[in-house]
Amino acid sequence: MKNKLILSILLLSSTILVSQESKTTFGLQYKPIIPVSFFNSSNIFESSGAYNFKMNPKYSNSFGMVIRHKINNTFSIESGLNYTQRNFKLSVTNSMINLDDFTTFGMRSYEIPIQFLTYVRASEHWYLNVSFGISHNVLASGIFSYGEETEDYFQNTFRKNGGYRALLANIGMEYRTEEKGHYYFGASLHRPWKAIGKIYPEFKNDISHFNDDQKFSLDMLGNFVTIDFRYFFSE
Repeated sequence: MKNKLILSILLLSSTILVSQESKTTFGLQYKPIIPVSFFNSSNIFESSGAYNFKMNPKYSNSFGMVIRHKINNTFSIESGLNYTQRNFKLSVTNSMINLDDFTTFGMRSYEIPIQFLTYVRASEHWYLNVSFGISHNVLASGIFSYGEETEDYFQNTFRKNGGYRALLANIGMEYRTEEKGHYYFGASLHRPWKAIGKIYPEFKNDISHFNDDQKFSLDMLGNFVTIDFRYFFSE
């Protein structure tokens, strides 16, 4: 996969260098993350014995910079650097021991994307855009957090070592001006091939001890959908 990625980047770079109409623009972007069950990015339910777990995403976001290199009047290449903060709430219930608690935590990551973009001019200033590509993502660290009601309940999340790669897809529209730059609004899908981490919840007190052998876990899925807001400075 790494060799294929490097080869793709080299081929795209060579295409840019021979282009006669190439231009480069720099932009900033902000992307709120929204839960969508269709892409397995919303609530997750798991049970083990009398313990019932529910993990649901909280308000999350991503922001960063975008570099767009124009190849010709139809195609461009985009790359950049993004910071993503994904927040979660993991709830647990067990009616046999009157347990009803939750813990909140966040997973931070850094993303380097590369996308191939095509656009169609709809009017004098409006353009319709579609892009796809891949990204390499580095997770900042593992996560440990206690319950809100008692420290007898806690969770430990182990990240995927070495980061992970994800499929990217985007659709949107853009308003372009020569003097004031470009304004973009769209939506994106970020979909890794595998889970990006494992979550191990535990409960331990004088009466009950759950998951001390860490045989039970929940997958941390890296799938998410964003609403994209971008601004590109004038060339």
